[in-house]
Amino acid sequence: MTMSHLCLLGVATLTLTSASFAGSDTNADLQARLEAAETRISELSAATNVNWLNDARADEIRGLVHDVLADADTRASLQGSGATAGYNNGFTVGSADGNWSMTINGLLQTRWTSVDNETPVGNANNGSQWNFDNQRSWLHFSGTIAGDYSYDVRHNMATGNSNNGQWANGSLALGDWNLTMGTMKAATSREALIGDQNQLTLDRLAVMGNTASGAANRASYIVGQGAMLSYDSDNIGFDFQLFNNQDIAAAVPSVNNSGYTWNARVEYLVEGNWSQFDTFTSADGGAAGTLIGFSYMGNSDDDATPSAATNEDSNTWNLDVQMQFGGSNLYISYGSFSDSTTTGAADTDANRLNVMYGIYLDSDWELYGRYVDSDGSTANTLDGSVVSLGVNNYLSGQNAKWTTEVTWDDSQVGAATDVTTISTQLQFYF
Repeated sequence: MTMSHLCLLGVATLTLTSASFAGSDTNADLQARLEAAETRISELSAATNVNWLNDARADEIRGLVHDVLADADTRASLQGSGATAGYNNGFTVGSADGNWSMTINGLLQTRWTSVDNETPVGNANNGSQWNFDNQRSWLHFSGTIAGDYSYDVRHNMATGNSNNGQWANGSLALGDWNLTMGTMKAATSREALIGDQNQLTLDRLAVMGNTASGAANRASYIVGQGAMLSYDSDNIGFDFQLFNNQDIAAAVPSVNNSGYTWNARVEYLVEGNWSQFDTFTSADGGAAGTLIGFSYMGNSDDDATPSAATNEDSNTWNLDVQMQFGGSNLYISYGSFSDSTTTGAADTDANRLNVMYGIYLDSDWELYGRYVDSDGSTANTLDGSVVSLGVNNYLSGQNAKWTTEVTWDDSQVGAATDVTTISTQLQFYF
């Protein structure tokens, strides 16, 4: 082999060796770049997936919001564009402008009573008895119609012997006056007008008047069928009511015989505001106030043919004062009843004094007492005294109240009696 050939062989060998080394470096660089590219691709892929998920969720949320808004629009249109609902002294629903509304109230009074009757031996009522009873249960609907008119409807569901009939009436405004027609309470006293749920004692007193069946079957207020004209100002309130002939003993409207009952009541607000006298009680820190009222009722049988046991005409008047002192309260009333007849039945006269006082022991407990003195002229009218002591536990104001009362009654009709009654009652009102 010549020298030239050896030189060429050496150069070739060096060239191949250099190429080999260069190829190794290039592969390593390409591998590194490939790995970097794969890493970046993975990062971009993950970001793309996240963005895709975010976009999908955004689409879902936009769809949900659209559905909710559409549903809200539908409900608003169904409610008359802005109907309101909630609780404000009752469950209420109405139009946004207040022209149409309904307030729903309800009352439940459930009671346990024990009676110890010390009538003479042999009397059917002699001895001790106890029972549970649902004393009062009713639903009440009231509200406005087309802004200028109102309605007041009560449905009585209870069976207790102190319950009174339901009523239904409508009213319209006549300037400063209001005209009401239908069945309604007779405004015979402040005690009659204050609601069942806002009484100080367990029960109102029975309506004054002659009755052969005694006090147990007497209603605590009268419901009449007729019309009422009423007026209210800052300090004066006035009601005039004209009813069908009122059966005083039964306290329900009688059949139409052209007989009639009329009743008028005037009230003077000496101090305070009208709304505070919707209840007897006056909690600690409440406003002081005084309200004076006078009622007069006349009843005529007109062309009816009264029986020998039924007096033809009667009249009743009552003067009362209600006072609140911000922690205690006082109510005093004095009334008189008289009637006359052309059938030979004895005329009846009766007078009655009623005094009630309550005082708060703390924010939840109230102690009260009542004294009643009746003076009747016949064996069929109450004559004697009634003393009651009780305590109210306001679990949640008047909405949930527990009352326990003891009464000593020496005013029963007929034979001399001495009746002790112990009662405890739960009241739920909404």
